[in-house]
Amino acid sequence: MTVRKELDIPESDKLKRNGTFSRWLFYLDGDVLKQSRVKIQTLLWTDGIGNKKYISVFPNFIIKYNVATTDLIEFISTNVGKGDDIFKYIEDPDSLVESEDVLIRACQKVDKACVNIGFAAQLSAKYTTMFSESLSISFLNNNILSLQLFKNTCVLLDISRICFECSILKDASLSHLNATFKFLR
Repeated sequence: MTVRKELDIPESDKLKRNGTFSRWLFYLDGDVLKQSRVKIQTLLWTDGIGNKKYISVFPNFIIKYNVATTDLIEFISTNVGKGDDIFKYIEDPDSLVESEDVLIRACQKVDKACVNIGFAAQLSAKYTTMFSESLSISFLNNNILSLQLFKNTCVLLDISRICFECSILKDASLSHLNATFKFLR
């Protein structure tokens, strides 16, 4: 079980499904905003001396305490610039959100985490360790980045694309990066 491996839970400890909880989640279907209720699996972990811990198992496309999928956050972060209206890029025919603020806050959480935790620096360091050379970030055009609303997320995605080409990562998407860095977990 990957949860055991990820959390370093010994085989001797008991891990038992303990139900689910549900929450609303925004995602894209093409360029149309959709919302669905998703269930999150919970587990009860009992260690060898009887201590109990509860675990919530979030899929890679969900960021804890975030209402938007990683794919939606990636789409907004890479397409919407400063001063742009999100609804120029995303259709919301069912008026699921009253304003773009809900989606902006979802993207801001990830963008702030990129800075506070230094995900781009961690990925760059991994590249340097693997290839014994510094990652060339000359591809980052500061003029274009200065126009991006969520530039820290864009930098992380750009660095991940270089690492993807070099096979450090399996995928250059925000979902895969969430599996690697566990955003806001």
